Amino acid sequence: MQKFLIGCLAVIAIVVIGGGTAGYFFVIKPAWEFASEVGEFATEYQQLNEQIERTEGFQPPADGQLDPDRFQRFLVAQRDMRSQLQGQLQALDARWDQIQQEIKEDGRQANVIEIVTAYRDLGGLLIDAKRAQVDALNRYQFSLEEYAWTRNQTFRALGEQVAVTAFGEQGSPMPNRAVSDEVLALVSPHREELMEGYVMAWFGL
Repeated sequence: MQKFLIGCLAVIAIVVIGGGTAGYFFVIKPAWEFASEVGEFATEYQQLNEQIERTEGFQPPADGQLDPDRFQRFLVAQRDMRSQLQGQLQALDARWDQIQQEIKEDGRQANVIEIVTAYRDLGGLLIDAKRAQVDALNRYQFSLEEYAWTRNQTFRALGEQVAVTAFGEQGSPMPNRAVSDEVLALVSPHREELMEGYVMAWFGL
């Protein structure tokens, strides 16, 4: 099951990244019946990315550790995203749980057609979530790179793996550093709240 989740989420991560989404499907499956929908999704997703006000490159701290000020900005950004999404977030979580359960009951790996079918169902929810993310990034002065790094460090401190961290605009892979006791103490008290939005992290948001 874990192998499926990682593979499935990796494909979805490629799908939801702004640049190159339509090209991916046209190369892999030129006659794909969902091609036009994927292209429309990619265009809208990229247009939302272009609305992010901070575009400068982000340089992580030299020690690779999450600092309190940045974490607090991330925490309130997550709260705003969840508040905007409300019912959509529950639907996104429930739909993904349903997909996992169906694959588990079948007792086999999912193929690309099933993954993209799942994406087709989730497209509108992901656009709503992306719009909420852009609003939060602009409100709390995050660039996409800084937000992705902060998100990844936060869930890493919780012992949770975010499967999309190394793809496209989701930020560079993190150095293999141990999480400090200070970061663990900073993040751990907020575990329950952060896990309410974990499905967004799985989808690269």
